[in-house]
Amino acid sequence: MIFKEMKDTNLVRVLELEQACFKQPWLEKDCLYELNENPFSHGWILLDEDTIVGYAFLWETFEMAQLARIGVDPDLRKRGYGKELMMHLFDRAREVACEYMTLEVRASNEAALNLYQKMGFIQVNVSKSYYPDGEDAIVMTLAL
Repeated sequence: MIFKEMKDTNLVRVLELEQACFKQPWLEKDCLYELNENPFSHGWILLDEDTIVGYAFLWETFEMAQLARIGVDPDLRKRGYGKELMMHLFDRAREVACEYMTLEVRASNEAALNLYQKMGFIQVNVSKSYYPDGEDAIVMTLAL
């Protein structure tokens, strides 16, 4: 597996994964903003045999890293890609002196909740009706 910083040329595949992974996928303009305009955002891709199998956007702000987005090809889940991607993000956050990582996850996303808990995240809050469809978000944090 290889991790690389995301580039505009990766967006066709990243947008395919967005559609496959999320109820409200980000649009191309959203991803371009994260890559080219948001000074705190860093996009990463995970490749296996030259195929993008996962990606993430991590916001690095002083001592805090926030997982803004993460996706793994649904056809390739349960193969350890999500865990590998998270481990890379932990390493990246530590490299830039972040002390904590936070994220929000849909309350109904049991697979993601289980992964995050196994990786050491703890629930610190519930954001009521956080998502456009009214679903709550579980707010989690991890000391790095």
